[in-house]
Amino acid sequence: MKIHLLQAARAIAAWLVVTDHALLELSHNAPDSPVTHLAWSLGGAGVYIFFVISGFIMVHISWQSFGKRGASADFLRRRIIRIVPLYWLATVAAFISHKIWATHGAHAGWMDLAYSLAFIPYLSGEDGWYPILPGGWTLNYEMMFYIVFSLGLTLPRKLALPSVGAALGAFVILGPHFGKGAVAYLASPIVLWFLLGMGLAAIWHWRKFAEPAWIAKSAKLLELFGDASYSTYLVHGLILTVFLHVWVMAAGSRSVWIVPVSLVVVTIAGLTTYLLVERPLLGIITNSWPRKRETFRILDLPSRAAARQST
Repeated sequence: MKIHLLQAARAIAAWLVVTDHALLELSHNAPDSPVTHLAWSLGGAGVYIFFVISGFIMVHISWQSFGKRGASADFLRRRIIRIVPLYWLATVAAFISHKIWATHGAHAGWMDLAYSLAFIPYLSGEDGWYPILPGGWTLNYEMMFYIVFSLGLTLPRKLALPSVGAALGAFVILGPHFGKGAVAYLASPIVLWFLLGMGLAAIWHWRKFAEPAWIAKSAKLLELFGDASYSTYLVHGLILTVFLHVWVMAAGSRSVWIVPVSLVVVTIAGLTTYLLVERPLLGIITNSWPRKRETFRILDLPSRAAARQST
């Protein structure tokens, strides 16, 4: 059953991230500026909300699938369809725009593009760990979480949830001992926000909670913006770059009005991308994607019945 409040929360999380980056334009990202600290707090809150929601939804939609044959493959198939195509389009668009606008990612080469498309964190001398599409850093963590969670789906639910939690917890503890590479980067404590979402989902189902009608009715007002939140998140960097360039050319300087106007402009761009690109693209791929589980059989453990027959 769809939980409307989660979609509303996704919209709010996307707006917090957009506000973060708009505020940083005002403060010029100066570390000693109160505006910068406010921006970092808002942006961090937005990312944490996204991760908690992700952990919640993964458990919620998979509640009856744990331990079933093919569940792991089906889960990864759905996540790939949902996340990858639009991210690839946005990454390629960012790669091209960096070259045209000579922005901070203009130095990126073909290997950087390959790493970005593969969701592999890489250390860029100019930008730190940010991929070509700056917002893609969160998706590196998302994809890592999906892989761990998909392995958990091969187990019964009572074993899967603590196993995924233990795996992520151990990864956070042991990861930093692998040097300063991608493994250590992905072992950030930020992944524990996924666990919080998983725990909340488990409590939701064990206690048989249901969304109150009055909350669902109110949340529906933001539901479309929540549906478009992934598009909004992916395109907001490019839209802000173009918008702020036009703003400075027209007004000659930045003002506090950049923040609310940026929110409106990015929200419209996100909705447009969702309606004209993301949703049609998902429909096309969903209808054309091979549905046979054999395609992903390598990802699944053999069933107990099959194991008995082979002995």
